[in-house]
Amino acid sequence: MAHPNRLHNTSLLIFGGTSGIGLGIASMALSNGAYVTISGSTPAKVAAKVAELQSLYPTLPPEHVRGYACDLADTENLEDNLREVFEKVTEGGERKVDHVAFTAGDAVKLPKLAEVRVEDVLAGFKVRLLSAVMIGKLLSTGRYMPASPRSSLTLTSGTNTLKPLPGWAVGAAWGAAIEGLGRGLAVDMKPIRVNVVAPGAIDTPLLQKFKAGVGEEVEKRFREEGSLMGVWGSVQDEAEAYGWFMRDWFVTGALAESNGGRMLV
Repeated sequence: MAHPNRLHNTSLLIFGGTSGIGLGIASMALSNGAYVTISGSTPAKVAAKVAELQSLYPTLPPEHVRGYACDLADTENLEDNLREVFEKVTEGGERKVDHVAFTAGDAVKLPKLAEVRVEDVLAGFKVRLLSAVMIGKLLSTGRYMPASPRSSLTLTSGTNTLKPLPGWAVGAAWGAAIEGLGRGLAVDMKPIRVNVVAPGAIDTPLLQKFKAGVGEEVEKRFREEGSLMGVWGSVQDEAEAYGWFMRDWFVTGALAESNGGRMLV
């Protein structure tokens, strides 16, 4: 039997899809002939990235890429904002999504332990955890995603959850909450599959800001000593981890680590 392309003609929705890993997932899915919707916080950036993705795959019809803005930081209206996106993407539940990837995050400050305040800790859960919970709630209704092992939700944590750097106690807790949520949702949302990807140091705009701030010598040391590979990971590398969770209809409640062997350093 010829091996099928399990992403061809499927529908994907990516929160955080306008940059970094999320944009890489969108490109990976389009290369497999999927229909992709990206979501980000600002309409202008969403429109620009939709146009960019369309230009990368000119042989695909333009309708293979869409985008909608959604303010995940608006906690008071979060569920309504997410529901509005799902209603648009699925045309009122008539054309369900097969896969949802969640890579969104906001630029919260990582507090030092000696200076941390309660509000600092809670801030890191605002977009990452609350949005993921509400997405799980909406998908569990059956209106927006088929209740099938062919359907998936993939969340995002990070290697500092398992191997925190100095000063990362609170940040590790943010990631651990996502990993625990992923396992719990896998149980509560079955047969929809729920998994978590824990990326290492990936060459995204966020990492590029770090590199620009520390200088070449420090950047080189972090890069060479931070993994067995001695290089930064790429968004294309990480997209393959999310692609695995979408394609493998028998994997759920799992954690995928793509970190260049950082745990062995």
